[in-house]
Amino acid sequence: MITHNHLTLSMIFLLLVISGCAPKQWQDPLGEKEEKASRELLLAELQRQEQNCTCCIDAEISATWDSKIYDGGLNGYLQIFLPSSFKLVAINPLGQPLFALTTDGKKFQTINAVEGVFKHGRVSSFVDRHSIPKNVFHSEWGKWLTGKIFFEEEQLTELRRDAAARGIWLTVEKPDDSIFSKEYLLFDPLDRLLLERVVYDKKNREAARVIYNEWIQENGCPLPTSIEVVGTSFGTNIQIELKDILVDKMFSEETFSLKLPPGYLRQYYP
Repeated sequence: MITHNHLTLSMIFLLLVISGCAPKQWQDPLGEKEEKASRELLLAELQRQEQNCTCCIDAEISATWDSKIYDGGLNGYLQIFLPSSFKLVAINPLGQPLFALTTDGKKFQTINAVEGVFKHGRVSSFVDRHSIPKNVFHSEWGKWLTGKIFFEEEQLTELRRDAAARGIWLTVEKPDDSIFSKEYLLFDPLDRLLLERVVYDKKNREAARVIYNEWIQENGCPLPTSIEVVGTSFGTNIQIELKDILVDKMFSEETFSLKLPPGYLRQYYP
């Protein structure tokens, strides 16, 4: 479903731009014994997922959003090569491509079939030229859309109780990340699923809130099928549905390379 005549790059960016704040849902730290047991459970679960989950995800995607500026939606295809590469292709009701976007958080390529424009180059150049927040493009999107948890044991600094008793909040420090400072992950120890992630930027402001509503299991690997993004800088709420998820594909860098179509206007961001 495409609700506008033109699927522009700015529309895709609106899908990705995240900002805002919400009440903190994590409360007091766990007691010493409870924290030790929870850490052991978490590390065992991370090891299990590492063994059962593949690097490559291929799925159909349906997304809708509503904001103060406009409402919209798209149907298409999503390919993810963990940890950082993804490709999004939007199609019309006849299955014809309208727009394609690939990025690894550092470089990007887009094809706008409606306007006949091919854009590519460095993400940093693009966001600087168009005054786009840095948290639009980054290397975390593959993990966000697949609900994956990646961190070194020493990055896990605190475990806190959830205000609604839904699970345990993990505090993960990200000192080597150029955009984000930390993230809070709500983990359900009973079902062993990630329920929510809240990411903060370097100025300690909430940069993203991603809620995982539904999950499936593929060969012992949990994958989200319903994802909600709330509290964006444009007052946007986004609903993302994934279906027909395949985990047996093997991608390469070539999979995430778009070619300049004949006759298209080329715009390069050095």
